[in-house]
Amino acid sequence: MGTNPSDMTKNIKTENSSVSVSNKEQNQEESTNVVKFVDTKSSEQIIEQLIPSADSVIQELDHRSNISGNKSPSLGASRRERPTTKNTALDYEFDASDTENTDEEHKTTTTINESEHASSSFVTNVLSNTKHELLNTFKIMKVASDIHDTLFIEDLEDSISPLLRALAIRQKYMHYSFQSYSPTIENFLAKILEEDDRYQQESDPSTATPIKVENPFSKPLLPPMDACVRVEKGIYHVYILNEQKQWIPSKYKSITMEEFIEDYTLISKMIVDGPLQSFCHRRLQYLKTKHDLHTLLNEVKEWSEVKSASHRDFYNVRKVDTHIHAVASMHQKSLLNFMKKKMQIASDMKVYKKPDGTMLTLKQVFDELNININEIDVDLLGVHADRNTFQRFDRFNANYNPAGKAMLREIFMKSKNHIDGIFYAELLKEVIANLEASKYQHAEFRMSIQGRSKDEWNQLAKWFLANKMHSTNVSYMIQVPRIFTAHRAGGKLKNFEELLTNLFQPLFDATINPESYPDLFRFMHYFTGFDSVDDESKPESSILTCHTVDPNQWNTNENPPYAYYLFYMYANILVLNQLRRSRGLNIYQFRPHCGEAGDVSHLATAYILAENISHGLVLRESSVLQYLYYLCQIGIAMSPLSNNSLFLSYNQNPFLEYFQRGLCVSLSTDDPLQFHFTKVNIS
Repeated sequence: MGTNPSDMTKNIKTENSSVSVSNKEQNQEESTNVVKFVDTKSSEQIIEQLIPSADSVIQELDHRSNISGNKSPSLGASRRERPTTKNTALDYEFDASDTENTDEEHKTTTTINESEHASSSFVTNVLSNTKHELLNTFKIMKVASDIHDTLFIEDLEDSISPLLRALAIRQKYMHYSFQSYSPTIENFLAKILEEDDRYQQESDPSTATPIKVENPFSKPLLPPMDACVRVEKGIYHVYILNEQKQWIPSKYKSITMEEFIEDYTLISKMIVDGPLQSFCHRRLQYLKTKHDLHTLLNEVKEWSEVKSASHRDFYNVRKVDTHIHAVASMHQKSLLNFMKKKMQIASDMKVYKKPDGTMLTLKQVFDELNININEIDVDLLGVHADRNTFQRFDRFNANYNPAGKAMLREIFMKSKNHIDGIFYAELLKEVIANLEASKYQHAEFRMSIQGRSKDEWNQLAKWFLANKMHSTNVSYMIQVPRIFTAHRAGGKLKNFEELLTNLFQPLFDATINPESYPDLFRFMHYFTGFDSVDDESKPESSILTCHTVDPNQWNTNENPPYAYYLFYMYANILVLNQLRRSRGLNIYQFRPHCGEAGDVSHLATAYILAENISHGLVLRESSVLQYLYYLCQIGIAMSPLSNNSLFLSYNQNPFLEYFQRGLCVSLSTDDPLQFHFTKVNIS
């Protein structure tokens, strides 16, 4: 059933293109189901019963900040104090408080609070919202000699309300966007809120439908649906047809900038709160000490169990590199060998078009650059990061040019050029072939979308399908550089909303009407999420407040702040995920680069909006955020070799400390082209 475009225009006036199609009854039913699904996962209404409101928490934090520091111990003083709590691991910290702490080989005498010992279950301690009863839920077990530590009790009492509120804030943002949330904290909040329904987060990657190997590029196109989209203050909204054939707003959940700023302000105040800093620091110290004790007691036993597993060692267990950029995924020697091979078999191939229209063959390109490919070694190739790149992100980006020539980068390392990215595809296929030969190695390549035009998506999708880049050992993510300033200065963008339109309009169009972008619709099945990348050490002159202008009014050459970028990416991914879920399609995660350098507030933004992050070095500067990342088990893909060449020496990298404290960390390569000297010969 067709729809008259004039009818739609009367109801919705927008300068962006709208898509109107059929199946309105099915679309309305699917839209309602998604809204109900989100509503059942939202604890926003129940939070008011027990968890303090954001306003009350902010008032309490402001009140404490005005009190003299004599009442609360400083962070420096807390570092000198011994840890006083003796809790179990995170999964057991929220279990019954009367569980006895015993070990067959090593038993420790402990004293349990009488009120806790009398409690038959965890929930009985939280039947009301009084601070005293909430306090008991955190006092699981204490060493006998520390039972009268009043300083710790005061810090614990002052920390309960902000921590509970922070956990509830992240829960809301993750549920709205169908991103994963820690099941341990999920169960804990369910007990606090007296919820009986226990559900599994359906957006958990482990429950996603696996990609089938057979015919991965012949995904059938779905029929169009009766829906259209429009942009309002930088955020896309979905409209559907009702029975009277009128365009009405869908009931998809959304987050406004004002709501985000309120939550962001609360987390920012928590970072600098004295009692909360002391409590979180002591908890982190305790977690590390507990790991050391566990290692001393069980190292030999665990090593024996590892050896007893037949046919399993480091080389034949699954390893996934979740943070690697496709353009630098190869080894420098592999790149050099590939360039030499192409000079031997395709030297007469026309590969470059000069600005005046002159076509150059590959041999003519090297002749014009005055480069003898046979005389170049990896040192002269100049793609490896050295000591000159430390604290110099500009020099680091320049190293992507082989032999310092941007022309060679365009020919060999870009998907959009005169030869339609054939060399780039062949180079990546060599890397993929190595992964497939190893069987147990997987990678998640990051491909770039700049946001300069809407055609970028279709071009990347055609390159992906034409070169058959799918592999069961590789998945893809889309990285969006935060370089609005460069695009604005070059006259390619008028305002920030135009950047958002170029990023998300094709994705909504392909989801609503796959026939409009068939290649993009198929490509969207093979990337898993979005990333935001750039140099975080750049100073930010703008501060995110309620007076910050909307994206359609951001028309200066000044770059928006980090939180501004991340919020509008998250807000549009949220709507896109709900739309795709209603159609039974895959959804996307938001996993930005965060905490590599810059201000600690970047990590506060990612705590609210992102499922996982990459780097997280600055997290070591905030005990409050580090403890929240631990509680929520937010994934952190760390790259010590990359950091060693850019921002932090290898011996100072906090990866091991994070691991010992129980944070959810993994190792990643980032850019093997620039940081790796050796490569395992898998074949």
